[in-house]
This record gives sequence, structure tokens and C-alpha cells, in this order.
Amino acid sequence: MTAKQFAAEIGVAASTISNILAERNKPSTDLYVRILNRFRTINTDWLLLGTGSMYRPNGGLQQTSLFGDMRPLDVPVEQTDEDAPRQPMAQHVVYQPAAAQKQIAKIIVYYTDGTYEER
Repeated sequence: MTAKQFAAEIGVAASTISNILAERNKPSTDLYVRILNRFRTINTDWLLLGTGSMYRPNGGLQQTSLFGDMRPLDVPVEQTDEDAPRQPMAQHVVYQPAAAQKQIAKIIVYYTDGTYEER
């Protein structure tokens, strides 16, 4: 990938990347956030500190936070009306602490047509 292609991928001007590569400027926090948002498998420690491996373990699916290890929950969305299939307003990955003491009691899915569904 060229510097121009990389800039387009993360949504910054090509000159921004050019200036960083030429050591005229240093990367901003916003630039790091854009890189990490676009390339989800990049290890944050590697990018910011130069330590560890370049890629996150398990392709970036396993996350750690201040609240302990996190694991993604698979939350399927059922299609109930075959004549007018509905799609959820947004796709989200839901995380729950691995050693959670609380259990999910209800999930509400809101649809773009103004209806909702409880699970």
C-alpha cells in the first residue's frame, strides 16, 4: 500500500502521511485513533510503544479493559416478517466481562421502521 492509499484508508490528507514519513511532523492522537479504528487487528502497544507483536492475539477479538478480560457475545437478529424484512439500525458487537456476575436479562432491538423487538 502506498502512503497515498494508506492516507485514503484512514481518512487523512496524503500530505499528513508524507510529512510524518519525512519526519517533519509527529503523528497526532487522532491519527493513531484513525489507524486503530480502520485496522482493528493492529496491536495498540506495538503502534504506540513499539513493543509486542504487530497484531492482536485472536485477530483482535479478545479485548482487555480496566474491568477485566472481555469476550464478544454473539447476539443474533431474527427476521420475523418475510414480506418486509427488517434490519437493525446498526450492527454492534456486545462485550461482557468474562467472569461476569451479572447476566443479561433483556435485549431490545430497534428497527428503522420504528418497531422494536424484545428478547
